[in-house]
Parts: sequence; C-alpha cells; structure tokens
Amino acid sequence: MSQRTRANRVRKPGVASVNKPARYARQVEHRRVRRAAHIELATMDEPENHALPRPVHTSMKSDPHDRPEVRAKAPRFKVWKTKAWKRRKLERTQRAAAYKSLG
Repeated sequence: MSQRTRANRVRKPGVASVNKPARYARQVEHRRVRRAAHIELATMDEPENHALPRPVHTSMKSDPHDRPEVRAKAPRFKVWKTKAWKRRKLERTQRAAAYKSLG
C-alpha cells in the first residue's frame, strides 16, 4: 500500500478505524436523535401541518409523485460471457450467407 493511500485512509473518518467513533457511542447518538424527534412529534398540537425536512440524498428537486417513471434498462451485452465467434457480426453474416447458398 502506498503512502498516499495510507494518508488518505487516515483522513477519512468512515474508512479508517482510527477516526471512526466507537460502536456504542454511535448507538447512543442515534438513540438521542430518535428520542428527540419522538418527543418533538409528541408535543405538537397539529402534527398534520408539520412539514418534515427534505431528504438529503435526492437526485431531483421535485415531489416524488411528480417524478417521471423510471423504466428498467435492458440487460447489457456482456462481452466476457459471450463466445468470440458470436461477437464478430461480419463473420456471422458471412456464415449465414454461406449457409443460405448451400440450401
């Protein structure tokens, strides 16, 4: 492993174990946040009128119901799984022409 890789790993808190908080500390912090949210929701007069914050990881700045429907893509052609003769379109065309001329 290079020195640059080691230095980058140490700087990133999620990657290196040296900067990562202990598991128990993370659990306590998450519980504290959940508890605060629970208390906040319980003390509201009209929770229906409360607007929740937007999720951080949204790719589009629109309501989820207004987003276009995502279609599944066709499976990609995997060259490494296909035999060499199947990948050569010209060779396949020539073989097909030769086969038709025989019959």
